[in-house]
Amino acid sequence: MPIQLEMKIVAGELVCRGHEYYWSVIREIGKENHFTRREIARRTNDPNDKNLDEYLRRLKKAGFVRTVEVVEGTYGLETHNGKIRQEIYELVRRPSAAPILNKDGSKGILGLGQIHMWTAIRNLHQFTKQELSIASTTNDVPVSVKTAQSYACMLEKAGYLQILRPGGPNVARIWRLKPSMNTGPNAPKILKSKMIYDPNRQQIMGRPIAQECAA
Repeated sequence: MPIQLEMKIVAGELVCRGHEYYWSVIREIGKENHFTRREIARRTNDPNDKNLDEYLRRLKKAGFVRTVEVVEGTYGLETHNGKIRQEIYELVRRPSAAPILNKDGSKGILGLGQIHMWTAIRNLHQFTKQELSIASTTNDVPVSVKTAQSYACMLEKAGYLQILRPGGPNVARIWRLKPSMNTGPNAPKILKSKMIYDPNRQQIMGRPIAQECAA
């Protein structure tokens, strides 16, 4: 039987990292001023996170930001012809939602299923796993009943959903979103460690549990 481990992360603790958080900082700083990677990194939990560098590269390729100047620097920088360099960026486009991008800068779909499900949950008065699947599916992003059930169950455990009908053999469980947990438009994320991260509150919600994988 796989071993379950409770991780040392406190529910409600701020998580200042991830694409949504990076994008919120970029939008804030870049609204009126140019910015550097260092200015973003100083507001994160992990200033050396390589995911920030990768996200900036994708934003640049997609045309959301552009480099206006390259100067010598000393913090988390790229090298060019043997010299340390720091890029100064300008924000070109600033949609409210964090862009979901592939490595080449093209529009990505990773995470869109959770975004669609969260939007549906916020709009549906009540729902079953089948109804959530149907309401979340688009031509480009199919959401299976199994995926909808998994997402709803995780939100239930984290305290987002109220059970209106428990369900049973041949009877579907019915959920509704608790009004107090309608935290905003950004979808709470299921992380690989089976945690719920709510980017609206920048917090881990519920008790984070990691499971040891069987070989």
